[in-house]
Amino acid sequence: MKVKVDREYPVSVEKLYDIMTSRAFFEQRFEWGRVKGYRFEGFEETDKGLLLRIFQPVRIRSDKIPGFARRFLPEQADLMTEFLWTSLPGEEGYQANYRFQLGNVPVHVEGKMVLSRDGEAHALQCTEVEVSSSVPIVGKKLVSLLADKVDDALAGDYRQTLRYVEECG
Repeated sequence: MKVKVDREYPVSVEKLYDIMTSRAFFEQRFEWGRVKGYRFEGFEETDKGLLLRIFQPVRIRSDKIPGFARRFLPEQADLMTEFLWTSLPGEEGYQANYRFQLGNVPVHVEGKMVLSRDGEAHALQCTEVEVSSSVPIVGKKLVSLLADKVDDALAGDYRQTLRYVEECG
């Protein structure tokens, strides 16, 4: 299942990239969300690009999960978020390949994010996400269940990033 979202920010593409690749940005967002126990396991330049890998503990409320999915979802797991950032050719912006993994849950969330210019003082963030599963039959139901969560998460991510731009950027 694919999800695609475009968002606009009232800052230059360079400023948005600087924000989205800074530890301070993630630390502030975790503080706002009262997330404790997060850790950075990659925040470094590699031969493939700038790698950001962040883990955060996530508690999963089973009362909100349909019965078929409960056996695949633990009560708590680490959510791994990984971005590999590179520059687009010709100073057009930046691109990140990213993926999310919740513990050993058999669902794959990965995609691409592109930051580009939208005039001199605005940046456009285009995000494409694909949610898939390696589990036959039940996997389609898991994907459907999580695709709605991905859409909600992208909307929340936009609100938090915009808040950071306005308050801290």
